[in-house]
Amino acid sequence: MSEAESRGVIHIAGSSIIDVRMWFDESPWRVAAGWTVLAAVLASGLSFPNLLAQASTIALLFLLADPLWGSIWGLMSTPESLPTIQRSMARSRVWLPYLRSGSPAARLFGMDGPSILALIYKVALPAIVLALVVSFILDPVAIWLTLALIVVSTAGWLHQQIESIPVRLLFVLTTVALPWLLVVLVLGDETKLTVQLLLAGLWALHVWGAQSYQSDDPKVWGVAALAVAQAGIGLLLILLQLPLWLVFLALFFLPTWLALYRREPLDRVRFWWVAALLTSGLALGQAVT
Repeated sequence: MSEAESRGVIHIAGSSIIDVRMWFDESPWRVAAGWTVLAAVLASGLSFPNLLAQASTIALLFLLADPLWGSIWGLMSTPESLPTIQRSMARSRVWLPYLRSGSPAARLFGMDGPSILALIYKVALPAIVLALVVSFILDPVAIWLTLALIVVSTAGWLHQQIESIPVRLLFVLTTVALPWLLVVLVLGDETKLTVQLLLAGLWALHVWGAQSYQSDDPKVWGVAALAVAQAGIGLLLILLQLPLWLVFLALFFLPTWLALYRREPLDRVRFWWVAALLTSGLALGQAVT
């Protein structure tokens, strides 16, 4: 008997077919897919009237890249982080002969215990279906990118069995590369594709460096990646004749090196990375207008 049942609490069934609940995953002040979408939109150089005209498209881009793609990645890469759904699974069992307790099918679909197939059915499948629907509304290219995200997320799940799979690289793809590419291709200005992808690649390297620094020992590769990424972003702005934006970027990047010098956790400076990400996107947008 559960604690709620022991207190006499009556369970009321949910009112929806698909239960969607949202919350902040860790701190919102960190480089994540939602901020990447905003930075890519700023880098596109759209005027304010054009931004208003495409507000619904931009909202769908954020919905697809952040909560939907993020849900798929989170489930597949770290299924243990999900709130327990075992009671829900027990209440919704289909009592058929081939699903009797102890049968191979019952074990496969998690009727007798946790199963990745049961988690995919209960949680990942609704998110995947909704992501594909939103992708269909946006643009055919969004469907292909969603399928790519599903493949990347599946590889993230396989990392739990195969340690050689580069999970940090997969994280970079879901956080920076795929969301930025989604915005560029859906908004459809291919004249800015090269410089946009170059900036996205530098930020992907930055995120990879931060992840490597916090995970690896020795941490030299992470520090080197951070240095190359930040120097590359500065050089890119110089080549685009935007040196004044370097003042803001230098201020936003400075806390990183102060934290490294003091040997403090880099989690404390993640807000400044978000500020630098958005600033670099805004600067690029000014260059291509």
